[in-house]
Amino acid sequence: MEKVIRILFCMAILIGAACCEEEKEVCDEGVPAKLFYLPNCATINGMITLEGSHKVFVFQHQIDEEFQKSEIDVCVAYEVEEESKILTADCTQAEVIIITSLQMR
Repeated sequence: MEKVIRILFCMAILIGAACCEEEKEVCDEGVPAKLFYLPNCATINGMITLEGSHKVFVFQHQIDEEFQKSEIDVCVAYEVEEESKILTADCTQAEVIIITSLQMR
């Protein structure tokens, strides 16, 4: 009987451990990205790097002061500018986007 209880206890622990996953950072709106604010970089105000794909985009418009930092984790929704031009600045070269939503992760 004691052996059965031990086996059941071990099984319960194994099932509990298998069912528990680490909490993943989920964005309610947009996609996970890293934001770099670069106000001194010629014609751009910053860039974002999408998590997973490492695709880089630049933006020219101002963003809220709370995001004016370097290398912060954010959730970003964006639109690629209609002209779909590649902007070359002193700092980087990438497609220009307009950020439509930005939130901290």
